[in-house]
Amino acid sequence: MKIYRLLAFVVIFVFSLNSVLADATEGEKIFKANCTACHAINDKIVGPALKDVHKRRNPEWLLKWIKNSQALIKSGDATAVALYKENNESVMTSFEQLSDAEIKSIVDYIQKESEQPALTTATASVSGSETGKTETSSSNGSFYNQTTFIALVVMTFILLVLLFIINKVKKVVDELHAQKFPSTEDNSVETTVSWKQNKASFRYKLFVKHPVVGTLVVSLLFMLTFGLYGFDYGNKYIGVQKGYAPEQPIKYSHELHAGTYKINCLYCHNGADKGKQASIPSPSTCMNCHMHVQAKEKYNGSVSPEIQKIYNAVGWDAEKRAYDPSKEKTPIKWVRIHNLPDHAYFNHAQHVKIGKVECQACHGPIEKMPVVSQQRSLQMGWCINCHREAKVDVANNDYYEKLHAKLKLDGKSMVTVAQNGGLECGKCHY
Repeated sequence: MKIYRLLAFVVIFVFSLNSVLADATEGEKIFKANCTACHAINDKIVGPALKDVHKRRNPEWLLKWIKNSQALIKSGDATAVALYKENNESVMTSFEQLSDAEIKSIVDYIQKESEQPALTTATASVSGSETGKTETSSSNGSFYNQTTFIALVVMTFILLVLLFIINKVKKVVDELHAQKFPSTEDNSVETTVSWKQNKASFRYKLFVKHPVVGTLVVSLLFMLTFGLYGFDYGNKYIGVQKGYAPEQPIKYSHELHAGTYKINCLYCHNGADKGKQASIPSPSTCMNCHMHVQAKEKYNGSVSPEIQKIYNAVGWDAEKRAYDPSKEKTPIKWVRIHNLPDHAYFNHAQHVKIGKVECQACHGPIEKMPVVSQQRSLQMGWCINCHREAKVDVANNDYYEKLHAKLKLDGKSMVTVAQNGGLECGKCHY
């Protein structure tokens, strides 16, 4: 009975300790995620130092202040109004998304940190720094880290002691059982054969004695093997058309037009800076040049066969140099190369006009391609990596005027697309 009492005590102790540590850890996480931009325990940053705030304010007032400080100020609360004026009328962010329990865990964390000796900070402010950390912030949670380590050591020691005791008890019980039933013990010794000694025993137990278990094990191994293969195949091959270079109805050379003749991409793909689609140029756009350019010198005085396909599409008579309404028009059936899944949203104008992204970033060296091929995988990981590395041109773009002004106040000159919300799921998925 003593062993069971000891086990019960350990279980109760572990659960109680885990509960306390979980609350403390939760308060620390919430504090660091929401409060450290403006507050520290021992130092004034943007807002006042929070040391002993649980002594200066009652819990009900703190709950109202943290959830919506502006509402408390507007209600005429004397303490709230005085605090607002003391801090140069700086408005504290409302945290209405936090529950009462989460706010209480923050206050508990501040209380624990307030009881620790204050450390000298390296700087008085970290709000405008991207990488700077004060000694105070590095010491946040040190109490809980030490407590957690000590608790784990104690629990490990207790569990080892329990294992030792249980092992001793088992040996005593086995000896008593052998003394009371010697024949049973002898038979078990004679008939017990390790599967290592008898290679067929494992197969026998798995597939003959327990066929259901054997079937499940084989099925699990089969599903795991082919599941991993299918997952890898689905990620690397399905919907990935990198290197895809289909034959087009007209042998149009980007190397000639964009490379040799330096024709701007937006001249032909005039929707790239205006809307979601870059748009395939209409034959009439081609006719702006090929009404006069016919490349006859390469074909013994005849119009180039590829240019003739454009004429057939618009009903142009090369001899008369005029449109012939009687001619049957033959549409050009271009083959699409770059194609995103329907659930992925991509806007060309947002990237070309606002983001100042060059066409080559996604399409590769298009000005060197006699035949266009897909150069990038266009998978989500590739897009995310670009958003993490690409800088937003806030200085030379009116679209980001407010963002640029805010960054200047924060002492920053650049921000990545990810830092500007470019990794939010809703940005690319409906």
